[in-house]
Amino acid sequence: MSAALYAASAAIDGAHEDDIWHTCWVPGKHQLASAGSDEVVKIWNAQTGEGEGELKDGEYAITSLDIDAQGTQVLTSSMDHKLRVWDISNSAVNGKPTLTIDAGAINGWKSRFVHRTGEDAEPLIASSTDRGVVKLWSARTGKQMRELNTSRPKFLYALATSPDGKKIACAGVGSHVYLFDVESGMMSCTFSGHSDNVRSVSFSADSTLLVTASDDKQIQLHDARYGSPAATFLGHYGWVLSAEMHPSGMYIASGSVDTKVKIWDVAQRSCTETHSQHSQAVWSVSWQKSSGDVAVSRPMLASAGEDRSINLYDPLLA
Repeated sequence: MSAALYAASAAIDGAHEDDIWHTCWVPGKHQLASAGSDEVVKIWNAQTGEGEGELKDGEYAITSLDIDAQGTQVLTSSMDHKLRVWDISNSAVNGKPTLTIDAGAINGWKSRFVHRTGEDAEPLIASSTDRGVVKLWSARTGKQMRELNTSRPKFLYALATSPDGKKIACAGVGSHVYLFDVESGMMSCTFSGHSDNVRSVSFSADSTLLVTASDDKQIQLHDARYGSPAATFLGHYGWVLSAEMHPSGMYIASGSVDTKVKIWDVAQRSCTETHSQHSQAVWSVSWQKSSGDVAVSRPMLASAGEDRSINLYDPLLA
Protein backbone atom coordinates (compact mmCIF):
# COMPACT_ATOMS: atom_id res chain seq x y z
CA MET A 1 0.00 0.00 0.00
CA SER A 2 1.37 3.42 -0.94
CA ALA A 3 2.23 5.94 1.75
CA ALA A 4 -0.23 8.73 2.49
CA LEU A 5 0.30 11.97 0.61
CA TYR A 6 -1.76 14.36 2.72
CA ALA A 7 -3.04 14.48 6.29
CA ALA A 8 -6.00 16.50 7.53
CA SER A 9 -4.37 19.16 9.68
CA ALA A 10 -7.10 21.63 10.68
CA ALA A 11 -10.79 22.35 10.34
CA ILE A 12 -12.45 25.75 10.43
CA ASP A 13 -15.96 24.79 11.54
CA GLY A 14 -18.73 27.30 10.95
CA ALA A 15 -16.43 29.29 8.67
CA HIS A 16 -19.50 30.80 7.00
CA GLU A 17 -23.14 31.12 7.99
CA ASP A 18 -24.27 29.12 4.96
CA ASP A 19 -22.94 26.79 2.24
CA ILE A 20 -19.37 27.44 1.11
CA TRP A 21 -19.15 27.13 -2.68
CA HIS A 22 -15.63 28.40 -3.39
CA THR A 23 -12.09 28.39 -2.04
CA CYS A 24 -9.09 30.06 -3.66
CA TRP A 25 -5.52 30.53 -2.45
CA VAL A 26 -3.63 33.81 -2.54
CA PRO A 27 -0.58 32.88 -4.67
CA GLY A 28 2.68 32.59 -2.77
CA LYS A 29 1.03 32.95 0.65
CA HIS A 30 -0.57 30.88 3.40
CA GLN A 31 -3.81 32.76 2.81
CA LEU A 32 -7.06 31.21 1.64
CA ALA A 33 -10.21 33.00 0.44
CA SER A 34 -13.66 31.46 0.72
CA ALA A 35 -17.15 32.48 -0.36
CA GLY A 36 -20.63 31.12 -0.93
CA SER A 37 -24.30 31.73 -0.28
CA ASP A 38 -23.84 34.06 2.73
CA GLU A 39 -22.72 36.98 0.49
CA VAL A 40 -19.26 37.50 1.99
CA VAL A 41 -15.67 36.69 1.00
CA LYS A 42 -13.49 35.73 3.94
CA ILE A 43 -9.69 35.65 3.99
CA TRP A 44 -8.07 33.09 6.30
CA ASN A 45 -4.59 32.45 7.63
CA ALA A 46 -4.16 28.77 6.71
CA GLN A 47 -1.48 28.24 9.35
CA THR A 48 -3.53 29.52 12.28
CA GLY A 49 -7.10 29.17 11.01
CA GLU A 50 -7.77 32.77 11.99
CA GLY A 51 -9.75 35.19 9.84
CA GLU A 52 -7.75 38.08 8.38
CA GLY A 53 -10.42 40.10 6.60
CA GLU A 54 -13.79 40.17 4.89
CA LEU A 55 -15.13 41.58 1.63
CA LYS A 56 -18.82 42.37 1.30
CA ASP A 57 -20.78 44.63 -1.03
CA GLY A 58 -24.31 43.32 -1.37
CA GLU A 59 -26.94 40.91 -0.10
CA TYR A 60 -26.65 38.25 -2.80
CA ALA A 61 -24.96 34.85 -2.86
CA ILE A 62 -21.50 34.74 -4.43
CA THR A 63 -21.44 32.38 -7.41
CA SER A 64 -17.75 32.70 -8.30
CA LEU A 65 -14.40 33.54 -6.69
CA ASP A 66 -10.97 34.11 -8.25
CA ILE A 67 -7.65 35.70 -7.31
CA ASP A 68 -5.19 37.08 -9.85
CA ALA A 69 -1.74 35.58 -10.43
CA GLN A 70 -0.06 38.42 -8.49
CA GLY A 71 -2.24 37.83 -5.43
CA THR A 72 -3.35 41.46 -5.31
CA GLN A 73 -6.94 41.31 -6.58
CA VAL A 74 -10.05 39.28 -5.82
CA LEU A 75 -12.80 38.80 -8.41
CA THR A 76 -16.35 37.79 -7.46
CA SER A 77 -19.63 37.15 -9.26
CA SER A 78 -22.93 37.41 -7.42
CA MET A 79 -26.59 36.65 -7.97
CA ASP A 80 -27.23 40.39 -8.43
CA HIS A 81 -25.49 39.93 -11.84
CA LYS A 82 -22.49 42.04 -10.82
CA LEU A 83 -18.79 41.29 -11.17
CA ARG A 84 -16.64 42.93 -8.51
CA VAL A 85 -12.88 43.41 -8.28
CA TRP A 86 -11.32 44.00 -4.86
CA ASP A 87 -7.81 45.19 -3.93
CA ILE A 88 -6.14 42.93 -1.33
CA SER A 89 -2.59 44.19 -1.87
CA ASN A 90 -2.34 45.89 1.52
CA SER A 91 -2.65 44.45 5.00
CA ALA A 92 -6.15 45.83 5.58
CA VAL A 93 -8.27 43.31 3.65
CA ASN A 94 -11.54 45.20 3.96
CA GLY A 95 -13.28 47.85 1.93
CA LYS A 96 -15.28 48.41 -1.21
CA PRO A 97 -14.67 47.07 -4.74
CA THR A 98 -12.32 48.98 -7.01
CA LEU A 99 -14.39 47.98 -10.05
CA THR A 100 -18.02 46.86 -10.38
CA ILE A 101 -19.41 45.55 -13.66
CA ASP A 102 -23.17 45.22 -14.11
CA ALA A 103 -23.08 42.22 -16.44
CA GLY A 104 -26.85 41.86 -16.82
CA ALA A 105 -29.08 38.90 -16.00
CA ILE A 106 -27.08 35.62 -15.84
CA ASN A 107 -24.15 37.14 -17.74
CA GLY A 108 -21.65 36.54 -14.97
CA TRP A 109 -22.39 33.26 -13.24
CA LYS A 110 -18.71 32.36 -13.17
CA SER A 111 -15.89 34.86 -13.71
CA ARG A 112 -12.12 34.56 -14.02
CA PHE A 113 -9.15 36.86 -14.52
CA VAL A 114 -7.41 36.35 -17.87
CA HIS A 115 -3.66 36.52 -17.30
CA ARG A 116 -2.10 38.94 -19.82
CA THR A 117 1.52 39.94 -20.30
CA GLY A 118 3.02 42.95 -22.04
CA GLU A 119 2.51 46.65 -21.46
CA ASP A 120 -0.02 46.97 -24.28
CA ALA A 121 -2.08 43.90 -23.35
CA GLU A 122 -5.58 44.80 -22.18
CA PRO A 123 -6.27 43.11 -18.82
CA LEU A 124 -9.40 41.01 -19.21
CA ILE A 125 -12.09 39.32 -17.16
CA ALA A 126 -14.05 36.38 -18.58
CA SER A 127 -17.60 35.59 -17.43
CA SER A 128 -20.02 32.79 -18.31
CA THR A 129 -23.70 33.09 -19.17
CA ASP A 130 -26.81 30.91 -19.33
CA ARG A 131 -26.84 31.11 -23.16
CA GLY A 132 -23.64 29.30 -24.14
CA VAL A 133 -21.62 32.52 -24.37
CA VAL A 134 -18.48 33.68 -22.55
CA LYS A 135 -18.15 37.45 -22.30
CA LEU A 136 -14.81 39.25 -22.10
CA TRP A 137 -14.61 42.53 -20.17
CA SER A 138 -11.90 45.12 -19.68
CA ALA A 139 -10.49 44.76 -16.16
CA ARG A 140 -9.59 48.47 -16.30
CA THR A 141 -12.87 50.05 -17.39
CA GLY A 142 -15.49 47.31 -17.08
CA LYS A 143 -16.42 47.70 -20.74
CA GLN A 144 -17.48 44.58 -22.62
CA MET A 145 -14.85 43.79 -25.25
CA ARG A 146 -16.16 40.71 -27.12
CA GLU A 147 -17.90 37.35 -26.85
CA LEU A 148 -16.94 33.71 -27.32
CA ASN A 149 -19.88 31.66 -28.56
CA THR A 150 -20.26 27.89 -28.14
CA SER A 151 -23.22 27.90 -30.60
CA ARG A 152 -25.20 25.89 -28.02
CA PRO A 153 -27.54 28.00 -25.82
CA LYS A 154 -26.78 26.13 -22.60
CA PHE A 155 -26.11 27.35 -19.06
CA LEU A 156 -22.33 27.55 -18.56
CA TYR A 157 -21.68 27.09 -14.86
CA ALA A 158 -18.05 26.05 -15.19
CA LEU A 159 -15.28 28.38 -16.43
CA ALA A 160 -11.48 28.41 -16.36
CA THR A 161 -8.70 30.51 -17.87
CA SER A 162 -5.27 29.00 -18.47
CA PRO A 163 -2.32 30.29 -16.42
CA ASP A 164 -0.54 31.37 -19.62
CA GLY A 165 -3.57 33.49 -20.58
CA LYS A 166 -4.00 31.83 -23.98
CA LYS A 167 -7.02 29.58 -23.43
CA ILE A 168 -10.49 29.69 -21.92
CA ALA A 169 -12.49 26.55 -21.10
CA CYS A 170 -16.19 26.46 -20.30
CA ALA A 171 -18.89 23.85 -19.70
CA GLY A 172 -22.19 23.33 -17.91
CA VAL A 173 -25.57 21.90 -18.81
CA GLY A 174 -24.94 19.04 -21.21
CA SER A 175 -21.84 16.91 -21.53
CA HIS A 176 -19.67 19.13 -23.75
CA VAL A 177 -16.54 21.06 -22.74
CA TYR A 178 -15.47 23.95 -24.99
CA LEU A 179 -11.96 25.31 -25.40
CA PHE A 180 -11.31 28.76 -26.91
CA ASP A 181 -8.20 30.59 -28.05
CA VAL A 182 -8.18 33.99 -26.32
CA GLU A 183 -6.27 35.87 -29.03
CA SER A 184 -8.39 34.79 -31.99
CA GLY A 185 -11.64 34.21 -30.13
CA MET A 186 -12.07 30.96 -32.05
CA MET A 187 -13.14 27.66 -30.54
CA SER A 188 -10.11 25.37 -30.78
CA CYS A 189 -11.76 22.11 -29.75
CA THR A 190 -14.68 20.44 -28.01
CA PHE A 191 -14.46 17.55 -25.56
CA SER A 192 -17.46 15.24 -25.29
CA GLY A 193 -16.32 12.42 -23.01
CA HIS A 194 -18.80 13.08 -20.20
CA SER A 195 -22.38 11.77 -20.20
CA ASP A 196 -23.93 14.40 -17.92
CA ASN A 197 -23.60 18.03 -16.82
CA VAL A 198 -20.05 19.31 -16.23
CA ARG A 199 -19.60 21.06 -12.88
CA SER A 200 -15.93 22.04 -12.90
CA VAL A 201 -13.11 22.81 -15.35
CA SER A 202 -9.54 23.74 -14.42
CA PHE A 203 -6.13 23.90 -16.11
CA SER A 204 -2.83 22.42 -15.06
CA ALA A 205 -0.14 24.87 -13.94
CA ASP A 206 1.62 24.60 -17.32
CA SER A 207 -1.68 25.16 -19.23
CA THR A 208 -1.29 21.93 -21.24
CA LEU A 209 -3.94 19.82 -19.48
CA LEU A 210 -7.59 20.39 -18.61
CA VAL A 211 -9.36 18.65 -15.72
CA THR A 212 -13.15 18.32 -15.80
CA ALA A 213 -15.66 16.99 -13.25
CA SER A 214 -19.23 15.95 -13.89
CA ASP A 215 -22.57 14.74 -12.60
CA ASP A 216 -21.68 11.43 -14.28
CA LYS A 217 -19.37 10.83 -11.26
CA GLN A 218 -16.29 11.02 -13.47
CA ILE A 219 -13.17 13.18 -13.50
CA GLN A 220 -11.59 13.46 -16.93
CA LEU A 221 -8.20 14.69 -18.05
CA HIS A 222 -7.80 16.25 -21.50
CA ASP A 223 -4.81 17.38 -23.54
CA ALA A 224 -5.50 21.08 -24.16
CA ARG A 225 -2.77 21.31 -26.82
CA TYR A 226 -4.10 18.68 -29.21
CA GLY A 227 -7.74 18.42 -28.16
CA SER A 228 -7.50 14.76 -27.18
CA PRO A 229 -8.70 12.80 -24.12
CA ALA A 230 -5.96 11.68 -21.74
CA ALA A 231 -7.53 9.78 -18.81
CA THR A 232 -10.72 9.03 -16.85
CA PHE A 233 -10.91 8.66 -13.06
CA LEU A 234 -13.77 6.74 -11.40
CA GLY A 235 -14.45 6.27 -7.70
CA HIS A 236 -16.92 8.86 -6.41
CA TYR A 237 -20.48 7.75 -5.65
CA GLY A 238 -22.13 11.06 -6.45
CA TRP A 239 -21.81 14.13 -8.64
CA VAL A 240 -18.23 15.42 -8.71
CA LEU A 241 -18.50 19.14 -7.98
CA SER A 242 -14.86 20.23 -8.07
CA ALA A 243 -11.54 18.89 -9.35
CA GLU A 244 -8.14 20.56 -9.57
CA MET A 245 -4.65 19.41 -10.53
CA HIS A 246 -1.71 19.60 -8.12
CA PRO A 247 0.84 22.26 -9.23
CA SER A 248 3.34 19.47 -10.04
CA GLY A 249 0.84 17.77 -12.36
CA MET A 250 1.26 14.51 -10.45
CA TYR A 251 -2.08 14.48 -8.62
CA ILE A 252 -5.70 15.60 -8.90
CA ALA A 253 -7.91 16.49 -5.93
CA SER A 254 -11.68 16.17 -6.18
CA GLY A 255 -14.76 16.86 -4.06
CA SER A 256 -18.20 15.33 -4.44
CA VAL A 257 -21.81 15.17 -3.32
CA ASP A 258 -20.77 11.90 -1.65
CA THR A 259 -18.99 14.10 0.99
CA LYS A 260 -15.53 12.72 0.11
CA VAL A 261 -12.32 14.44 -0.90
CA LYS A 262 -10.16 12.18 -3.07
CA ILE A 263 -6.59 12.49 -4.29
CA TRP A 264 -5.74 10.73 -7.55
CA ASP A 265 -2.37 9.67 -8.93
CA VAL A 266 -2.29 10.88 -12.54
CA ALA A 267 0.39 8.44 -13.73
CA GLN A 268 -1.29 5.43 -12.11
CA ARG A 269 -4.82 6.58 -13.07
CA SER A 270 -6.01 5.60 -9.60
CA CYS A 271 -7.22 7.04 -6.29
CA THR A 272 -4.42 7.12 -3.73
CA GLU A 273 -6.44 8.31 -0.74
CA THR A 274 -9.89 9.37 0.41
CA HIS A 275 -10.61 11.95 3.12
CA SER A 276 -13.90 11.90 5.03
CA GLN A 277 -13.78 15.05 7.15
CA HIS A 278 -16.90 16.63 5.59
CA SER A 279 -20.44 15.66 6.58
CA GLN A 280 -22.15 17.07 3.49
CA ALA A 281 -21.41 17.78 -0.17
CA VAL A 282 -17.92 19.10 -0.97
CA TRP A 283 -18.29 22.04 -3.33
CA SER A 284 -14.67 23.13 -3.62
CA VAL A 285 -11.14 21.74 -3.53
CA SER A 286 -8.08 23.89 -4.21
CA TRP A 287 -4.31 23.56 -4.03
CA GLN A 288 -2.02 26.21 -2.65
CA LYS A 289 -0.30 28.10 -5.48
CA SER A 290 3.07 29.72 -6.10
CA SER A 291 3.45 33.32 -7.18
CA GLY A 292 6.03 34.90 -9.43
CA ASP A 293 8.10 35.81 -6.37
CA VAL A 294 7.43 32.94 -3.96
CA ALA A 295 7.58 29.24 -4.89
CA VAL A 296 5.41 26.84 -2.91
CA SER A 297 7.17 23.49 -3.23
CA ARG A 298 4.87 21.48 -0.93
CA PRO A 299 1.39 22.96 -1.38
CA MET A 300 -1.42 22.56 1.11
CA LEU A 301 -4.90 21.44 0.04
CA ALA A 302 -8.19 23.04 1.06
CA SER A 303 -11.76 21.80 0.80
CA ALA A 304 -15.11 23.35 1.69
CA GLY A 305 -18.78 22.64 1.24
CA GLU A 306 -22.35 22.42 2.34
CA ASP A 307 -21.44 21.73 5.98
CA ARG A 308 -20.09 25.30 6.22
CA SER A 309 -16.63 24.11 7.18
CA ILE A 310 -13.19 24.47 5.61
CA ASN A 311 -10.75 21.59 5.93
CA LEU A 312 -7.00 21.98 5.44
CA TYR A 313 -4.59 19.19 4.54
CA ASP A 314 -0.81 19.25 4.99
CA PRO A 315 1.54 17.48 2.57
CA LEU A 316 3.41 14.45 3.91
CA LEU A 317 5.33 13.25 0.85
CA ALA A 318 3.93 15.39 -2.01
